[in-house]
Amino acid sequence: MIRKTVLFRLSLACVLSAALASCVTVTESRFTKKASPEKAVENYTQLGLGYLKNGHPDLARQRLQKALTIDDDYAPANDAMGLVWQSEGEYDYAEESFKKALSADPSMSLARHHLGRLYSQNKRYKDAEQYLKAAADDRYYENRASAFNDLAMNFYRQGKTEPAIEAFGQTLRLAPYNAEALVNASTLMFEAGRYDESYKYFDRFERLVQRKQSQHNAHTLWLGIKLANVRQDTKSAVAMATELKRNFPNSNEYRQYQDSLSGAK
Repeated sequence: MIRKTVLFRLSLACVLSAALASCVTVTESRFTKKASPEKAVENYTQLGLGYLKNGHPDLARQRLQKALTIDDDYAPANDAMGLVWQSEGEYDYAEESFKKALSADPSMSLARHHLGRLYSQNKRYKDAEQYLKAAADDRYYENRASAFNDLAMNFYRQGKTEPAIEAFGQTLRLAPYNAEALVNASTLMFEAGRYDESYKYFDRFERLVQRKQSQHNAHTLWLGIKLANVRQDTKSAVAMATELKRNFPNSNEYRQYQDSLSGAK
């Protein structure tokens, strides 16, 4: 069944780093006695995000609390604090912070995206869909491709295969070489028997691997083997099977590959 398919997913650390990619490096030296309250709250927020990006949520919280002491309604600081709480598994506090950011700035698609991602992580799929779709529909949101990708994963977790494929397609329209979306779209299309479309996306992912811009895991190698078998490309199937055995001998995918050989006899 499609719902049992294991899709390729970035780790939480990677997701957070993507969310924080636009952050700038900020040092304490930027805080002077002459700094305006508005500038100070902005600087503390950026410093907090920088600490969070580098894996120091405790230091991030300290700086963000300073920002919120100056302006408790500053939306970016509340949104950033939500990320801190989420990284520590404090989901109730995270939800509260994201909602406070949206209360202060209802047009903040970044906070809608983060809240939707939090809901999806906690299996509140209907709630997640509302916020992720709103972020994805914002044509000026700079992380729009990521929002579509998260929306697709949310559909997938509900067993909604076709909407998931469509949302992954939207991701790839905006970011044609998004490795995660390429693999997931290819996987779902293969499971749906849409082999030509599946191969089209997998081939694009393979080009990323060849350029060393991404790399195979057990899931992608097994998917590649199955696609190669459908296309009767024995050379590619053998090459990927060899790599699967060498790098992931204890994986479920390698066991599935071995079972497929037994069944073919």
